[in-house]
Amino acid sequence: MVITLAKEHRKRISRKLKDRPEKLAELKMILTHFEQFCFRMLKIKTKTGEIVPFELNVAQIEFANTVFKDILAGKPVRIIILKARQMGFSTVTEAIIYYLTSLQEAKNAFIVAQDSYASGNLYDMFQLYFERVPETIKPMHKRNNTKQLTFENPSKKPFEQRRNPGLKSKITVQSAESRVLARSGTIHYLHASEVAFWPASKKKKHLLSIFAALSKESGTLGVVESTANGMDDFKKMWDAAIEGENDFTPLFFAWFEMPDYRKPVPPDFDLTHEEQELKNKYDLDDEQIQWRRFTIRNDCNGDSRLFRQEYPSDPMEAFLLSGEGIFDNEFIQKLIDALLLPSRLYEIDEIKDKVIRADSGELRVFRIPEEGKRYIIGADTAKGKEGGDYDVAYVIEERTGEMCAVIRGKWDTDLYGKKLNTLGRYYNMALLGVENNNTGESVLNTLFNTCQYPLLFMCKKKDLGWNTNPATRPVMISDFKEAIRDQLYPIHCRELYKECLTFIDKNGKPEADTGCNDDCIMAYSICLQLRQVAGKWFDWYEKKMRKQYEEDSQEEAGWI
Repeated sequence: MVITLAKEHRKRISRKLKDRPEKLAELKMILTHFEQFCFRMLKIKTKTGEIVPFELNVAQIEFANTVFKDILAGKPVRIIILKARQMGFSTVTEAIIYYLTSLQEAKNAFIVAQDSYASGNLYDMFQLYFERVPETIKPMHKRNNTKQLTFENPSKKPFEQRRNPGLKSKITVQSAESRVLARSGTIHYLHASEVAFWPASKKKKHLLSIFAALSKESGTLGVVESTANGMDDFKKMWDAAIEGENDFTPLFFAWFEMPDYRKPVPPDFDLTHEEQELKNKYDLDDEQIQWRRFTIRNDCNGDSRLFRQEYPSDPMEAFLLSGEGIFDNEFIQKLIDALLLPSRLYEIDEIKDKVIRADSGELRVFRIPEEGKRYIIGADTAKGKEGGDYDVAYVIEERTGEMCAVIRGKWDTDLYGKKLNTLGRYYNMALLGVENNNTGESVLNTLFNTCQYPLLFMCKKKDLGWNTNPATRPVMISDFKEAIRDQLYPIHCRELYKECLTFIDKNGKPEADTGCNDDCIMAYSICLQLRQVAGKWFDWYEKKMRKQYEEDSQEEAGWI
């Protein structure tokens, strides 16, 4: 059995049904089967305002089965749901939490909605469950003025409270707009609703806080659900679940899995080419297509892209079409899907000054250096923000602009400088341009004074490195956008394209979305700028080396 029925309920049930064995058996069956519990015990308010029994739809049943299967397996249940709009997952999640909390002792449930209005709706849902549940299983309730259902003896007499304390369980509903969430106490059942729409400035902090408070014991429940809203923290959590990098079970529910999303087909109904492809791909019927057509025309201003954003057919479509990206994310995803060139990983051994083949190396090589070719390295340095930025450097070939290698990681500035030194020498003494902003000065100091790298880019006379500033940055981003949009040069790096998906317009300034990175974009942009002036730098270096060779030869011959 999923639940351990509380003493309060056992006593009441035994007292009321002791002479009605058939009713007792029926109640036990209902309490054992969640779907029956919802239909027989819980009431919901429909879109038309009616109060009706809660009958689960197919998608809700699939979700509930996943939850209770993991509970029975003795797991701490962690689920992340990506969904279309208004599919009823808040309703069924709250029903599960009410079931687990109102029937058992000493359980704490915590629900967080995106704003105060949504949190009010969720609290009202719990209130309706509680008010309309049969008296046989209605727990004692202590009233308070907050959005909290406290299941305990409401008596103010200490004797009564000790004799019959009640469940000592509670359900708390809060808004993600709150300054602080769940800083004390243990959570057993958690629902984070519409996470993608939580305030961006508070999202990361709130998620860390509530999951730190969520018990790791078996039978606990953590549900994160949302419609998509760009490439945010919710997208990162979803991707990690898909890749098996966290313990969340990912569940996606397309719009056509909602039974109500269908409309009668008119006599003159005729499918467009797009609709026919959609129908064939997902095995849809004409009533579903007609609902889609009606919704696009009336709810989405005739924009099918907007429909796909709000009512996605697959996970990638949900994320690609939401948010305010600089690039067309569908186009970027096609570029990612088209990546074919294999790569190999290498380790940069800065002590031995060698590049060594290693399966877990930090250097990803697409093209090894070829004799006689010239190469350029553009390097972005971390800005020192805790847990955020990466050191990134790209190697491109000067003539074709083809991407040849990338190094990405987090290192102390002197170590990063030494790795760049080895990398530059490996690629035929590449022209090396390091951003001199922030920690870049320290990296350049290592390259110039410690490693004595001979071909360092200088933005001004005696001013080492590339300087990103209000004058150069717009040019960098403009050239980068052109290179991506028009596919001017062969690019082989998945991480670079992934950053393009989260590169947005923030008050007129293109930069990474909150919680995302643009280090790859900036490093590659430096490469593109260096390439425009690389010829004169290579000519200068070769002239310098010829002069050095001649002087060395004359010295050996004893002429000087």
